[in-house]
Amino acid sequence: MVGGAALIAVMMVIMMSVIGAQFGKPILGDSEIVDQLTGVLVFCFLPYCHLHGGNVMVDFFTRPLPRRVNHALDAVMNLLFAIVAAMITWRLAAGGVSAYTRDQRSMFLNLPEWTVYALGSVACILWVAVILFVAWEAVQRVRTGSAGSPTDVHTFG
Repeated sequence: MVGGAALIAVMMVIMMSVIGAQFGKPILGDSEIVDQLTGVLVFCFLPYCHLHGGNVMVDFFTRPLPRRVNHALDAVMNLLFAIVAAMITWRLAAGGVSAYTRDQRSMFLNLPEWTVYALGSVACILWVAVILFVAWEAVQRVRTGSAGSPTDVHTFG
């Protein structure tokens, strides 16, 4: 929801700036607003994308392998991916702390940059949790021998 709201806000800022420019009144700092909102929306969509199997998967070599082997590979790759995502989260949080302590702000609008880091860090923590959940599901498929595939879509409700 936060990512969708940020995406709508980006579209509105761009639209209003373009229309305003036609009348000689563009939005000052529109690129700063778009930059910050884009950072938020990208990180907000990562957990959703991973949960629904939206990442690119190259299964050319693994497709002929037995299902259990594919599920085991999926579990291992998700665990490795969780480590990478955790490192991204750690560095994003460290960057946010640095931006906060240095009172880093945007050039025209003087917007604080730490807020983008904070929202991104929270979204990344959720992303790591989702990756671990998907890895756990893959392990369960290995243990039970179920027919689900690594790209099964999760539906709630």
